[in-house]
Amino acid sequence: MTSFSTDSAAELQELRALVIENASLRVVIFPEAGAKVWQIHYKPLAADLLWNHPEMPVARRPLYASYDDTWSGGWDELFPNDEAGTVIGRDFPDHGELWTGDWQPTPFETESAVGVNLRFTTPISRFLCEKTLILPRQGTVLKVVYKLTNQGSDSFPFLWKLHPAFAVSSRHRIDFPPMTVLREPEFAGSLEGASPAFEWPDAVIGQEVIDLRQVPDVSSRAVHFFYGTKLAAGWCGITDRENKLAAALRFDPEVFSSCWLFATHGGWHDLNVAVLEPATGYPFQMKSMIDAGHARWLAPGETLQTTVLFSVQEGLKSIGGVDEDGRILPGDE
Repeated sequence: MTSFSTDSAAELQELRALVIENASLRVVIFPEAGAKVWQIHYKPLAADLLWNHPEMPVARRPLYASYDDTWSGGWDELFPNDEAGTVIGRDFPDHGELWTGDWQPTPFETESAVGVNLRFTTPISRFLCEKTLILPRQGTVLKVVYKLTNQGSDSFPFLWKLHPAFAVSSRHRIDFPPMTVLREPEFAGSLEGASPAFEWPDAVIGQEVIDLRQVPDVSSRAVHFFYGTKLAAGWCGITDRENKLAAALRFDPEVFSSCWLFATHGGWHDLNVAVLEPATGYPFQMKSMIDAGHARWLAPGETLQTTVLFSVQEGLKSIGGVDEDGRILPGDE
């Protein structure tokens, strides 16, 4: 079975839910709520891979809403900023313009796939943003093609960040390629006392070595936030080591040159979730990003296009990479 549908059973807060699915995956999207991918469901194991807030339903939000106060989970995209503030004389909302947007969907079918193209023009930065989700008629790799075009009259600096929230527990493991971890000074969390920069995955705090690949139990009250830099490759992912189900992202490290992690295991709002965030730069403060030369820029009329793969695969206890076809490679045990 491969199909595209408008699913009233998945509707929330009077929002239209679009569904694309095949025999293995069911993907639910809410165009009116920032084109949020609400859920990616792996049918063979009845596993929901994305995290959804237990008490905060997805809903339309005004442009200047607080992200943390209304975050419902799922997979958002953040552009052109993280922290609310001024960028070249314009005031931008918390976590940018995309997540509150009403995107216009166009479903399509080909011989080999079903999918939906979503379009939105940002009200402040004047970028045409396109996101095309393509699900093959067979298989467990969702392709997402992004395209950003600067329709304004000036060159524009920005942060662009993927924001998929993964459901986790103490049986899960987080994997990244070799990289250098930079702690965010303003959000020390449970990593306070660790070196400001260290090599993934070991954080040393006093005499304790914390293997950040292992998701701590929710009773730990742990909170982790950092920037993964100098990536050896463009991928990241999470594995349920109990049922050996892995979910991973493959991305172009020339576009997403860093990968952030925000994870709370009971320590922030009592939530248990890990957000793996491929990003075009860092830190979260836009002025600091621009001053450090880490912001991405597009000239008037210029376009940035890239493809991201979301892969799901059984039979793994860890992730060692993702190939160009989306096949997840086993890591060390």
